[in-house]
Amino acid sequence: MSPGNYRPVSLTSVVGKMMESIIRDKLVKHMMDHNLCCNEQHGFVPGRSCMTQLLVTLEIWSQLIDSGAPIDVLYFRKAFDTVPHQRLLKKLVSYGVTGKLLDWIKNFLSGRRQRVVVNGELSAWADILSGIPQGSVLGPILFVIFINDLPDVVRSTTKIFADDTKLFRAIRTHEDHEIIQQDLDNLVKWSRDWQLGFNESKCKILHLGSSNPGMEYSMNAVTLDETTNEKDLGVFIDKELKFHSHISKAVSKASRMLGLIRATFTCLDTSTVPKLYSTLVRPHLEYGNVIWHPRFRGDKLEIEKVQRRATKLIPELRHLPYEERIRHLKLPSLEHRRRRGDMIQTFKILNGIDRIDQHMFFPMTNKSTTRGHSQKIAKKHSKLSMRQTVFSQRVVNDWNSLPEIVINSPSLNTFKSSLDNIWFEEQYRLP
Repeated sequence: MSPGNYRPVSLTSVVGKMMESIIRDKLVKHMMDHNLCCNEQHGFVPGRSCMTQLLVTLEIWSQLIDSGAPIDVLYFRKAFDTVPHQRLLKKLVSYGVTGKLLDWIKNFLSGRRQRVVVNGELSAWADILSGIPQGSVLGPILFVIFINDLPDVVRSTTKIFADDTKLFRAIRTHEDHEIIQQDLDNLVKWSRDWQLGFNESKCKILHLGSSNPGMEYSMNAVTLDETTNEKDLGVFIDKELKFHSHISKAVSKASRMLGLIRATFTCLDTSTVPKLYSTLVRPHLEYGNVIWHPRFRGDKLEIEKVQRRATKLIPELRHLPYEERIRHLKLPSLEHRRRRGDMIQTFKILNGIDRIDQHMFFPMTNKSTTRGHSQKIAKKHSKLSMRQTVFSQRVVNDWNSLPEIVINSPSLNTFKSSLDNIWFEEQYRLP
């Protein structure tokens, strides 16, 4: 019901989008070749994604909490509303974008108009004087370039995905609290200088760690709201990092979709159910599971129950045990798929497919052995169960037990095929 929730979306031709793609690829290559992109940005840059940002963040958080340090996290959800065109062009020039390309981008941004259609009624046309065109191909990378210097004005750690930004710091002393408040003041000044205002009502504080003092913070003299469960790039983060809430929401969504399939389709057989389930239901249960991988047996059972119910939709298989149903339908258990996903993510990090620091996650072992392979990972010492089950810790045993021929796969697809071959019998077994 609030007009502020809506943004204009640009409708452009296919030919125009192809031209934008060419310009975007050249811009990205220029930024990457000259190492101009800030390391904190994970959106719309090669080798980065939502998962790489969350993996790096959770690795840092879990190490700090395991060492006994509480953390204050500040989320800036959809903080930026407009991008001033002249300031954007100035930043492009500072990054070496000049000449005809700069003129082309200037022309791309200028001369745009918009109007609103409600129940068939049209508003008058209005000139667009600022902002990145929503729905364009080139828009995201222009926005990334515009906020590229944002981490330079703060002392705390920042992680960015497009316009979703979070700032965090371990709170060991009162000085750490003051540093975060100073960072907020610097961000406000930065936003004023570059005419990108923050929406304080959408900025939240999450206090992590059992000994967290729960300090307050403010922006523009407005005290920011605290939260105990924040949606971060599609994954719900709770203050104890147990992910109960996220798992509950994922199971609920998947169950509703399964109920919709049951009510909509009359022919539910061994051909249609696996396709419908793997396309419409299972993605809800697997998005981001390298982050929220369940460490409690109850959570694992709740997730697996959805697939159990899905396989029972087929009348001729209902009387069979669950293990036989999934084997007949060639649907691996969800526990197995999570393990497989962990191995794939490990391969991507160690082989540079995902552009994040592999040494942050995996210190390689120096022990020489005639068994196993040459890329064995050393397991770090940890105190808390939360830290013991985080991605970089839980994958160690499975990865170290893989044979050399799988580890040394020349490509990601070859690795997946080899892994599936050696784990073929395990995919239908329940832990």
